[in-house]
Amino acid sequence: MNRNGQVGITLSEAVSKVAAGMREITVKVSGSKGRQGSGTIWRPGLIVTNAHVANSQVHDVEFATGMNAPGWLVARDVELDLAALAVSVPLDRIAEIQSASQLRAGEMVLALGNPFDGQGSVTTGIVHCPVGKSPRLFADIRLAPGYSGGPLADTSGAVIGINSMIVGPLGCAITSDAVEQFLRRFHLAEAA
Repeated sequence: MNRNGQVGITLSEAVSKVAAGMREITVKVSGSKGRQGSGTIWRPGLIVTNAHVANSQVHDVEFATGMNAPGWLVARDVELDLAALAVSVPLDRIAEIQSASQLRAGEMVLALGNPFDGQGSVTTGIVHCPVGKSPRLFADIRLAPGYSGGPLADTSGAVIGINSMIVGPLGCAITSDAVEQFLRRFHLAEAA
């Protein structure tokens, strides 16, 4: 039974459960000049974030557990707005990655990040249009400063993109497919 005494699970309970799991793969990334954003634990030892968040060679990475570690910049593409940081700490959880190519308009998505007014925040929205061959996807999702670099996931918690920016009324994320291509280009696809 759910907390209302009914059999089954409510939508809010389902979203809350998925968000709790996603918080474990979302980190806070702090760089020089007070810049702060988020990152996603993509693979063991590898954090993916945005290039506009990763603006120096070394960043402070704070994990959901409260542990801090240095994150070393190992790849950056300003045009695509992606960066990768290497960390030398054991990680219990990594992202489950799902291709964004099968997303349809109207599907629900969740974005996690560390906005300046809080940690581990979540927002939900609906995919605006199919991705097609674009490296970006758009959703009517509210992103605040600090969500950049955090995961965008489907309702099962599989990461389908990296939050990047606001474009008009829509949130924009770099697709998981574009992230994988970026990592392959820098020979980080099998980082361990």
